[in-house]
Amino acid sequence: MPLNCVVNLDHVWVADFQKPESLTLEQAIGRVLLHLRTERNLNQIDVAVATNFGLRSIRTMEHGRQSMTIRSLDALAMFYRIPIEEIIIRAKRLRDETL
Repeated sequence: MPLNCVVNLDHVWVADFQKPESLTLEQAIGRVLLHLRTERNLNQIDVAVATNFGLRSIRTMEHGRQSMTIRSLDALAMFYRIPIEEIIIRAKRLRDETL
């Protein structure tokens, strides 16, 4: 998220946060998956091997360039030990913040 700083007349820094561009649901899910992976200190190869997905599939899912089937999302949810609903809730919350 870009941050623009300006100085007011009292010389106090004021942060002007610009709203990030809108995310699609696929992009928001991808960001949630990326966060789940990085908070566990895993790389994409670890996830691909453990889930039997191809490395390219993991990359495209995390970048939101691929719509996922429920089966794929469920497999990733099981791998991360998080309910599938929680991934969707987090993604919708993230997407709604950018609308």
